[in-house]
Amino acid sequence: MELRRLIADFARRMGRVEQRFDYANPIIDMQLPNGDRLNAMFSVSSRPSMSIRRHNFGISSLDELMELGVMDGVVVRFLRAAVRSRRNMVISGGTGTGKTTLLRALINEIEPGERIVTVEDNLELGVSRFGDAHPNLVECEARSENIEGLGGISMADLVVASLRMDPDRIIVGECRGAETVPMLLAMSQGNDGSMTSIHADSSKNVFNRITTYAATLANPPIDPSHANLLIRDAVHFVVHLGFSQDKRVIQSIREVDPTSEVNMLSTEVFAPGSDGRAAPAFGISGRAHIEALAAQGFDARWAAGSRS
Repeated sequence: MELRRLIADFARRMGRVEQRFDYANPIIDMQLPNGDRLNAMFSVSSRPSMSIRRHNFGISSLDELMELGVMDGVVVRFLRAAVRSRRNMVISGGTGTGKTTLLRALINEIEPGERIVTVEDNLELGVSRFGDAHPNLVECEARSENIEGLGGISMADLVVASLRMDPDRIIVGECRGAETVPMLLAMSQGNDGSMTSIHADSSKNVFNRITTYAATLANPPIDPSHANLLIRDAVHFVVHLGFSQDKRVIQSIREVDPTSEVNMLSTEVFAPGSDGRAAPAFGISGRAHIEALAAQGFDARWAAGSRS
């Protein structure tokens, strides 16, 4: 009872919008003042339960992730060049694999002069914490309805609105619903270098997830074949995170084939090596990608190898 009262008090006082935590609203998800995320429930669970998702904003660069063993130097150079050459990327992985942390590190590779708009369900990327690194930054956060059932602003609403804010890049913290199609449209309509994350169990399965969201949750829904064409035109690379020997690692990097039609075609540029981390596999095939990456110092031959 005391825990429920404490959480209800948090919901009233600490959120940007007053929320209720009672028998009519027994599940709550909110951000705490320090950036951590609180989720709680009661009456629909065997006992009142609360979890807090901590965010380590101290890990904020690709070099720091390399030091932690998430990737090796070749992958760091590839990702750095991919960001600076304005390749569109989707970061995938399961829960707790470090998608948000990697996305934050990739954002910190963007030059200070670029205008960035971030769209999140909860402000977890923490881009504004890095001071002058991104002076032209607009952070947008979805808003749930208030206790009268009014004032809700969805992720999809924010992505559409962000297109009118003259951004150089749009970063969507996580695509998992109706915001998927607006995000793909942003990527394919001039906002090159945009990024997002998505839950998936492999780099290849990302395409099925995006197609499913577009066909079932978009407003209006779009045909899967049309969704594939959107993916082909919008996404350049998929970066997949997972676990190897209980360590978070980048396992795979997949290049989207721009000639795909009904069936989505892709090439695994980096595939899991002997230690589970991404290692050079089939090489980059897109001439435009090779030239763009080379202009930023990445030699495509570094990503060429034989898959074991």
